[in-house]
Amino acid sequence: MGVDIDRNIFWEGQMYKVKVVQEISSKPISDVSSDLTIEVESASLLFTRYKNKFPLVLRSERIRKLLLEAKDTKVTRINLIGLPGGSDAFGLAAKFCYGVNVEITISNMALLRCATSFMKMTEDISEKNLEIHTKVFLKDAVFPNISNSISVLHRCETLLPVSEKVNLVRQPINAIANNACKEQLTSSLSKLEYNFPPKPV
Repeated sequence: MGVDIDRNIFWEGQMYKVKVVQEISSKPISDVSSDLTIEVESASLLFTRYKNKFPLVLRSERIRKLLLEAKDTKVTRINLIGLPGGSDAFGLAAKFCYGVNVEITISNMALLRCATSFMKMTEDISEKNLEIHTKVFLKDAVFPNISNSISVLHRCETLLPVSEKVNLVRQPINAIANNACKEQLTSSLSKLEYNFPPKPV
C-alpha cells in the first residue's frame, strides 16, 4: 500500500518532477546513489553495472518497484526477466535514463515502445519520459506513411505479446488501411478530373 506524492528532485543541475510512491508498510529504497547491477535475460546475458542507480529509479517504475520489493534493503543486483528486445532494448532505455541522446528510428521504434511499456517509463512517474517520445514518433513519422507502418509492423512479430498489449500491432494496421483509402480516393478524384475537365466559363 502506498501514497502518491509529487516531488521535485535535483540531479546534475536539472530539476525533475517525479511521482514518488511513499510506501506505508514497506521500507524505503536505500541510498539511490549506490551501485546497481542490472541482469537482462536474452540470447546472451547482459550484466551492466551502474555507478548511480538514481536515474534508473527516476525513470523506470518497474526498477523502482523491484528495489522496493527486495528483501535486502541494500540490494545491488536486479534481474529484468521478460524484457522485450532483451539487452538491446535495455541498453537504449538505460542510455535515455542517464541523459544520453537516444535517436528513435523506424528500426528501433517497436523495440523502444515495448521496452518503455515493460519498464513503465511513463509520464506518471517522470515528465518527458521515454514512452511519450515513442508515441510522438509513431504519430509524426510512422502512421502517416504506409511504408514506415509496414516496417514497424514487421518488427512487432519478435516482440509479441507486448507489442499487441501496447496496440503496436493494431495501430499500424489501421494506419495502413486509412492511408491506402486516402491514396485510392485521391487517385480516383484525379482520374475523374482528367476524364471530366471543368467546362470553360
